[in-house]
Amino acid sequence: MMKDKDLLLGIDAGSTSTKLSLFTVDGMLFREDSFQVVISRPARNEAELDLDAFFGDLVKAIRTIVDGVENRVAGIGFSVANPTVVFFDKNLEAVRPGIAYFDNRSVKEVTDFVERFGGENMYFGRVGNNPSPSTCVAATIQWVRTHEPEVWADVSKVGFLNSYLGAKMTGVLACEPTTASYSGLLRIKKPYEWERRFTELYDLSDDLLPPLISCMERLGGLKADVAYALGLAEGTPVSIGAADTAASSMAMGVRRHGDVFQSMGTSEVVVFCLNNPNFSPAFMNRGHCIPELWLSNGAMSMAGGSIRWFLTNIAPDLKNEAEMEALAMTSPRGANGVMYVPYLCGERSPIFDAKALGLFFGITSNTTKADLARAVYEGVALAMNQIYQIGKERWDVEPPYIICIGGATKSKLSLQLRANIQNIPIHTVNVSNAAAFGAAILGGFAAGAYKDIWDFPVVENYAQYVKPDPYDAMFYMRYKKIYDSLYPALRENMHDSYDYAYSSAAKYREAGI
Repeated sequence: MMKDKDLLLGIDAGSTSTKLSLFTVDGMLFREDSFQVVISRPARNEAELDLDAFFGDLVKAIRTIVDGVENRVAGIGFSVANPTVVFFDKNLEAVRPGIAYFDNRSVKEVTDFVERFGGENMYFGRVGNNPSPSTCVAATIQWVRTHEPEVWADVSKVGFLNSYLGAKMTGVLACEPTTASYSGLLRIKKPYEWERRFTELYDLSDDLLPPLISCMERLGGLKADVAYALGLAEGTPVSIGAADTAASSMAMGVRRHGDVFQSMGTSEVVVFCLNNPNFSPAFMNRGHCIPELWLSNGAMSMAGGSIRWFLTNIAPDLKNEAEMEALAMTSPRGANGVMYVPYLCGERSPIFDAKALGLFFGITSNTTKADLARAVYEGVALAMNQIYQIGKERWDVEPPYIICIGGATKSKLSLQLRANIQNIPIHTVNVSNAAAFGAAILGGFAAGAYKDIWDFPVVENYAQYVKPDPYDAMFYMRYKKIYDSLYPALRENMHDSYDYAYSSAAKYREAGI
């Protein structure tokens, strides 16, 4: 790497927005920008990304952020919301919109594949993840093959969002372990090898999936036409990057067994680093960017998403999240008995139930909008506590504090609730987007700026320190027992309601109503 090329570009492609950050090779933030991502909802339980429009917006954003420093950019890396499934033709162009991780159209196909494996326990034992649309990309592939035969006829390869970005920029199609771990098509114990027995089980051709490479190696260099469009040098090294939590793990210096951090965004994830694949069925399990390490992610789908749902559908009179938080603060702890279960898109950890439904519980004639708002904040925190406690007990980890990252760390109420309910101090960091920083680090490996896992900079500056309030912690210790009982008691009713609503919607759609 040339000495005058001292900047690394990290691109964090999320489900709500895409963040771009330029960092110096020694880890200092130089410049950052972002743009909104539009996820369409063509039908119930479906969520899609217009890839052409997305890439066009990304090109404009990159041109803006590198303006004036084009010659200093040494490497590029990606972080992506995972899994977003992309179907490619023989020219490596997307043949349909990408299918987002919270898309649940393939529930039936997941069930069918589980039966082929011999049941859920057998599936988990062989694959390393519970079966769900977000951890069984093979089911999504089957859905497209069955329901969109005209699309399928043009499909040559299947990959993920970072596969797509890498192919667009370098002309090279590949995949890597942190996203491939959610495919249901490899054994996570061997995350650099597609499992042929699995592809045969799903009746998939051997050449449908791209080759697996390390997140830390060079995918390729910028193609001439793309380099021209971006204003960057042809051949600029590109890393395929990683899934967002894996990229954040790099930024946070998660490279030892027992390291833990929590990412608070649209979804919320608590991440445990393991030196052996001792996976929990309550978690989403994947390879690390660093070989011979694994990450177990307790991932809740709609954390910050619940806040935005409330603002859009319950309280459109509130201008923003700050106003919602201020309103919630006027309701006492416990929200006057109202509880909120955040299963708006089914749920991943700890229940892995695509048919789970959201819920307000405990509403009376005295319930106010403030109580409902408070319940949303508390419900998200209570749900995350369930996940954290399972991981802590599973791997016998007792961290002195939890490092929290992500956009939701701007909320004082959210942080205090995490500290009170998980009963542990919370640190936040002075990096606005850890996933983008991690992506930049991977771009640095592609450029040759770093040589080994102890050679790259990590986040070390803490911004806030939030201690549990002992009285609130005691209150929530009792309160969460009630909360934890809600889903088990109502699971069967949720499934019946889901099946009725889904079948009714299908009948109306078929009738053109």
